[in-house]
Amino acid sequence: MVRITPLGDAIIASLDGLFVEEMDDGGMGSLQVIVEGEDHRRFGGALADMDSYDADSMYLLISVVVDTDDNFYELDIFKGNFSPLIKLPEFSF
Repeated sequence: MVRITPLGDAIIASLDGLFVEEMDDGGMGSLQVIVEGEDHRRFGGALADMDSYDADSMYLLISVVVDTDDNFYELDIFKGNFSPLIKLPEFSF
């Protein structure tokens, strides 16, 4: 999903050095990048979006979000009925 974007190579290269935690989203599966100390990063926007479906056939919107410096900020997963994610969809590129 990220690989085909202009920032894809840089985002992928940075993944090994990142720490993430689950977001408080009711179990929909979203992750946010954690930084040491005070976090001054700001939401920059969606780098890539993908529509998919969970194992229960419920709609998913998966977004890779960057900060205002174009660094990976969060992986946002929205499930249409707000229920917990059952299974992350298979990706093939």
